[in-house]
Amino acid sequence: MGYKANFLSQSDICAVYQCLDGHIHFKYRSLDIAMDPKEFYQVAEVFTDALRTLRKVKEPANDKINLADIEVLPKV
Repeated sequence: MGYKANFLSQSDICAVYQCLDGHIHFKYRSLDIAMDPKEFYQVAEVFTDALRTLRKVKEPANDKINLADIEVLPKV
């Protein structure tokens, strides 16, 4: 990444940037993958789906309803 680029997002170990040729790059440590915008959207969708799946595993859905937590308004 020694040339001018538009950084879209970055952290300590990875970055997403757009080069002057319009390619979107995903850089992770020493790996730098260039793709066109259409490919990037597909990759981003896969990452997003994986994050949703991991979130579901960490925070399982609670189907139980606690009636004491439900606010009830009197009907007039």
